[in-house]
Order: sequence, then C-alpha cells, then structure tokens
Amino acid sequence: MADFLAGFSVSTFLASLVGSGVTASFVVKGLSGHLGDRWLAKYKSGLDKEFESYRDTLEQKRKRLEAEMTHRVYTTQTRFDTEFNAIKEIFSALGKLRLAFNGMRPFLDRIPEEPQEKTKEISRRLRLLSEHYNASVEVVNNVYPFVPEDIYEELDKCLMAAMIEIKHVEEAGEDALSSTGYSDGAKQHDKFTTAYFKAAKLVRERFNRLSVVSQ
Repeated sequence: MADFLAGFSVSTFLASLVGSGVTASFVVKGLSGHLGDRWLAKYKSGLDKEFESYRDTLEQKRKRLEAEMTHRVYTTQTRFDTEFNAIKEIFSALGKLRLAFNGMRPFLDRIPEEPQEKTKEISRRLRLLSEHYNASVEVVNNVYPFVPEDIYEELDKCLMAAMIEIKHVEEAGEDALSSTGYSDGAKQHDKFTTAYFKAAKLVRERFNRLSVVSQ
C-alpha cells in the first residue's frame, strides 16, 4: 500500500481522467455548470440594474413626449406646487377684493338719507375696498414671478379697475352714490368682473395642461 501511495501522482490521475471520454465529460460539465450558474447570476443582476435605469429613462421620455403631443406643459412637482400656491394666494385676496367692490356701489342699494350718515357709509365702504385693494396688490406683486404672463395681464386689469373705482369715489364724495356715481361704478365693476373670470378660466386651463414628470 505504501508503495502504491508513494507512486501516486495527482497530475497523472487527472490526466487519466481526462483520457477517459466519459469521465472527462462528467468533470467538465460539473465545473462548467457551477461556473456558468455564478456567471449567469452576476450577468442577470447587472442586466436587472441596467434595465431599471433604462426603464426610468424611457418613462421620463414617454411623459415628455406625451406632454408635447397633448399640448401639455412639462413641469416639476416643486414648480407645480409653487405656482399652485401662488395662484391660490392671489385668488384668496382677489375674492375679498371682489366682494368689497360689489359692496361699494351695488346695483340694489340702501343708503342713509341724512348727508352725514351717507358720508360715513361711503367712507366705510371705501376704506374696506381700499384695504382689500392694497392687500391684493401686495400679493400679486409678491408672487408675480410664479404667475404665467397671460394670467397676470388679467389680474392687472382687475387691480386697475379697482384703483380707478377708488379714485372716482374719493373725488366724487357724496355724489359717489348718485345716479351718475352708480353709472361710473358699473363701468369699472364690469371691467373688474370680466377680467376676474377671464383670469379664473385661464388658471383652470393652465393647470389642466400641466404635466408633472419629475421631482
């Protein structure tokens, strides 16, 4: 036995295995199968990562293409939120201004007969209108960079009509609530209301077109 082990050679043994077609095939298949599984697993992992990256890129391109085809506006979530909050803040202030405008010289009105009381009522209405006008001007100016130009143009018309109404009332005094005063007020009120609803329509159309495609 010792003589046998002494003469045993690993290289000779492997060579004899390789020399045997059946045995060599078994060894090669075993080794290739083991190495192949590891290689395929690593290759698959790499493909999965590459596919995820490629799929994200395709999704971004798809959304951009969809936005272009449907005339939608590409924007980020941050930009969308900023613009939405700006418009919301504007219309919160503008809605209060509209109510004050409606109450300055309403179509159906009850005014005091006594001149001093009439003056007090005019001053009260004018003060309320002026306060909401100033608040609206401040808000619109603060968020101007985040408002589309076509919407801003209508907002500017609203503010202009309100400013003219204030000036007319200040100059007219008691006559602000005369028949002529109501006629002047109706003109500015119509301008304000038309621009207000035009701006609201543009806002709805704007947000219907916005498409958020990334953060």
